[in-house]
Amino acid sequence: MSSDPEQPSPVTPFAPMVPDGSHGGLLERDPELAAAAHAVDELVAGATAGGPVRGGILVYRGEAGIGKTTLLREIQRTARDRCTVLTARGGETLTSVPFHVTRQLLQPALDRFDEEDVRLLCGGHFDLLAPALGLAPPPSASAAPADPQGVRDGLAKLLERLADRLRDRPPVLLVDDAHWADAESLAWLDAFTRIRRDRRLPALVVLAHRPLSEGPQRTGVPAVLAALADRAVVTLGLHALTLDATAALARETLGGHADEPFCRELWSVTSGNPYETVELLAKARDRMLEPVAGSASLLRGLGAEARGGGLVARVEELGVGPTQLARAIAVLGADSTPGLLASLAGMSPTEVAEHAELLRQARIVTTRADREAQTGRAQGKPTVPDADPGTEDASTPTTTREPTHPEPALPEPALPEPTHPESAHPESAHPEPTHLKPVHPGAAHPSPAHLEFAHPLIASAVYGSMSPAARTALHGQAAWVLTAAGHGPAAVSRHLLEVHPDEDQDVVAQLRAAAVEHLAVGAPDAARRCLERALNEPPGPDAYATVLYELGCASLLTAPAATVRHLSSALDLPGLGDDLRIDATYRLAQALAHNNQLREAARVLAAEAARTPPGTDRRRLQAANFMYEGFQAVEEDGPARSRRLADLTAHFTGADNSERALLTVRGFDAMMRGEPADEVVRLCDLALVDGIPARGLGWTDPTWGFEIPSLTGIAYAFSDRPDQAGILFTEAVRAFEISGWSGAHLAFAHTLLGLVHRRRGNLPRAQHYLEEGLRLADRVGNGLPVHWDTACLLVDTLVARGRTAEARSVADHYSFGPPWPGVIVLPDGPSVLGRLLLAEGRVEEAVDTLEAAAEALVGRGRHHVVWAPWPLDLARALAPTDPDRAAGIAAEARAHAERIGTPTALGEALRCTALVADPPEARRLLTEAVAHLAASPSRYEEARAHLDLARATGSAAALAKATELAAACGASLHTPDAVTARASFHPPE
Repeated sequence: MSSDPEQPSPVTPFAPMVPDGSHGGLLERDPELAAAAHAVDELVAGATAGGPVRGGILVYRGEAGIGKTTLLREIQRTARDRCTVLTARGGETLTSVPFHVTRQLLQPALDRFDEEDVRLLCGGHFDLLAPALGLAPPPSASAAPADPQGVRDGLAKLLERLADRLRDRPPVLLVDDAHWADAESLAWLDAFTRIRRDRRLPALVVLAHRPLSEGPQRTGVPAVLAALADRAVVTLGLHALTLDATAALARETLGGHADEPFCRELWSVTSGNPYETVELLAKARDRMLEPVAGSASLLRGLGAEARGGGLVARVEELGVGPTQLARAIAVLGADSTPGLLASLAGMSPTEVAEHAELLRQARIVTTRADREAQTGRAQGKPTVPDADPGTEDASTPTTTREPTHPEPALPEPALPEPTHPESAHPESAHPEPTHLKPVHPGAAHPSPAHLEFAHPLIASAVYGSMSPAARTALHGQAAWVLTAAGHGPAAVSRHLLEVHPDEDQDVVAQLRAAAVEHLAVGAPDAARRCLERALNEPPGPDAYATVLYELGCASLLTAPAATVRHLSSALDLPGLGDDLRIDATYRLAQALAHNNQLREAARVLAAEAARTPPGTDRRRLQAANFMYEGFQAVEEDGPARSRRLADLTAHFTGADNSERALLTVRGFDAMMRGEPADEVVRLCDLALVDGIPARGLGWTDPTWGFEIPSLTGIAYAFSDRPDQAGILFTEAVRAFEISGWSGAHLAFAHTLLGLVHRRRGNLPRAQHYLEEGLRLADRVGNGLPVHWDTACLLVDTLVARGRTAEARSVADHYSFGPPWPGVIVLPDGPSVLGRLLLAEGRVEEAVDTLEAAAEALVGRGRHHVVWAPWPLDLARALAPTDPDRAAGIAAEARAHAERIGTPTALGEALRCTALVADPPEARRLLTEAVAHLAASPSRYEEARAHLDLARATGSAAALAKATELAAACGASLHTPDAVTARASFHPPE
């Protein structure tokens, strides 16, 4: 059931719903609890039966104080006997802390496993995931930043494996105040809930949050919450209490003699908000107010104390000490331990304890011990829905009027001991298991005396009541206190973000260090915030350009346009060393290329290379310059560029990585130009070391990028060396997966493997890899270069399989066609589109498209007839109506194929030439084509050649061979496409 529009609970206004003990005794929450009970039953039933899991997403929305937390607490109470309940809560001042919610959910769960089991749960990605989980310190500053998509996917798979280990007690994840969850955690939950296309998750995810802003232009956290709600089993909006429920609660709290005028005024003052109702009743009870009409006029004044300034006044009435402590708690948030609070507030431990007790008695704060005690007392007691963590008086009053203590946010999860494979053996046979301990556990492992506000409304009121100057000063002191206590730069940074700029170079240094830690755990947005704040400090003149450079690098994966601004500014300023300047230029070019500004990328590289002395740095810039010039879809003078590149690399031997990179670019360019394949292979071999990329030129190396080994493999693939290409591309998938690069990089690696199988003629395998490449790319964004390449190859593969309608569907879905992107498409896009149009019988459109391809490529000197097969298909299209022109095109294609020299190029060109030859010559040419293609790796093209020969000669043997090869390739010869049909106009012998 979709979440939009939201489904209100079917409660009739003014219908009495007094607590009766069912559903935990919550007032007017039967539909919401019934939905949760059904979801839990389904989850447990699926796990118990050993069949498909039946988890999903539940979403509860409501204003502050409406009862979200109490509802989640009741769901936890009813589920914990059968499920593993994991809980977390967002925080208003913690939204900038990456993976804060993730750690709350998973750290307690993983605590029960030893280190070996945790590593198994991480699936070989422990080094990638452990820093994000807070189980290990971030990698060193020299390590490559973690891929955000890889971290999200790794955490999603970890939870999936955890759910499998806990199948006898399947996980239920409860996330309260999800509107204040950090973006990284929500992105992880979003990734996890997408792992099953049938939406049958191995866990139940329950989210509670305030209503989202209206409109389709949501971004950030609201956009992710909306996407999660779209996949929810059900989304329910929580309603305010009715008059009758309010009256019932008043009579249970103050006595059965509470009269109707009093109850009506209570309902009017609170608008049925459960938190305000409970607080107001507690105030009335504390002041021994008689619940009769004569006292009703006093309720409005008392009610003001339950919100905004009234909450602050309640705190200030307790005295200076409790007020200072409350403010310290508001600033420290999840780090509000007695020791840190004492340091921040300038108090002794005794004073902290005394002031905390006053705050507890006033229902302002609560502790973990209070929560645990309340959890035990809450069993079987009816409660009223309350928004968020609070006291029992303030949040969940029972049917009795005995004094109560503050109520918890959500109790600690109770995990069963995991079953280890070796558990059947005596313990003495194994060493003591080693358990991982969080580096900085924070709120995931609060101490019993850990203080927090009883309700987020109180926290917001106290935090907002401080003057900006006082709040800023307190954040600055909190940063100092956390640093002195051994917390790392990332933990301190959320406070430094709130401090006024003051040209403090220590602040700049800490923020830069925090950015490094954020990048190491896959949180580039958090790193960007730190570096932007560092610039505002600002850094000294000698460091300003370097911070701009770091900011540009941090934005590369997520905001190429911002990277361009920052790196351009850094290069315009003094202060960058030579190494950083070269790297900044290289990364600026990468960002420009990602932003579809290839011409500008090449210009920037050429300008910097011109003022760089000869040597490795200059060659690095030249390699990138030639690469991006060659990648452009339109180029002013391609042949001249190719000559310059050939002259530069003529005497290179692959002595270092800069030479190898230039040899790679030269080999790719030679392949595109249709130079002899033996020369292309020689250049590619020189670019490798023992058949693999040299150290420093690997797939995940940040210095050169993945493009260099990609070009080597592509050149091999179109030079009839798919085996060498397959080795490289298989290693690409392995390297990206090990490094956790599961976004566009992994998508492109699958595309490249699809290319290898397409060239081999294993069409089903090619289709599998290409469809997986598109699936991975779709998760990253839309209209990416990898989408163009993969869609192009998939269209070509589907046409080859005879699945023209499917090919058209892919082309339409990914807008495969003009206007073409500013970067070349692999293989040539217009050539493949022309082939699709011919297969659809749209000959005139195909001719126009193929002629446009010819015009674009011939002027650039690009004549590879397999990478850009436009002449082969154009000759086929023109043969029936303009055989002379078709013959000329075929003859030229044959000349280029003979220069290339690969069996595939020769065989395909001979097939094309046979179209316009007389029957005896056609039969000879097709016989020769079959021989060439039989010596090639291209089984599909060989099958087509046998079919052409069978049609030209009437040979049953040739037809049988064609049928056999086509079946092995996964192609159908029963419904030949229009291209093949046009090859059979010669009568059989």
